[in-house]
Amino acid sequence: MFIRIINAVVLSALLLTAAVARQPDAFDACAQEQDPAARLSCFDRETAARHARSPAPAPATTTKATPASTATATPAATSTADRDIGLDARQRRKERRERGEPEPPPPAPIVARVVRVIPRQPYISAFELDNGQIWEQSEAMNFPAKPQEEVTIRPGVLGAFFLKGADGSVVRAHRVK
Repeated sequence: MFIRIINAVVLSALLLTAAVARQPDAFDACAQEQDPAARLSCFDRETAARHARSPAPAPATTTKATPASTATATPAATSTADRDIGLDARQRRKERRERGEPEPPPPAPIVARVVRVIPRQPYISAFELDNGQIWEQSEAMNFPAKPQEEVTIRPGVLGAFFLKGADGSVVRAHRVK
């Protein structure tokens, strides 16, 4: 009996999903628009309608209205970090140059003491540092860091970070916390 109930629930969920999937999306209609200005206007209208239907959005920062922006609605300004999410390093640099923003300085090396060594897998460990951060080896090798030992984490190319022990051994690492 229980299996029949589960089957009925799963079947009704599948039918509901199929019914929802067949409904034409308003954005599909906008994408069919040939005139670029009309297509953009359609997307703006549909986005505004979706935001109006969503429950209590967080208050957006208000921007000063200019004479040109009073005729059409403009999206709320987003932070630089939000605009750069998901872009690789080359795309981020290109976007920053186009916006006229300066290139951020590379992160400075971190010098800290190991508070605890957390074994994860064979030849891979995580290291809790005295600054509260937890870094984990990205490479499987025997890295001889011990508690109370000073380590240095320095940035590398393409977003890599390297953990250097007191004995001079180096391993690629990534931050967990």
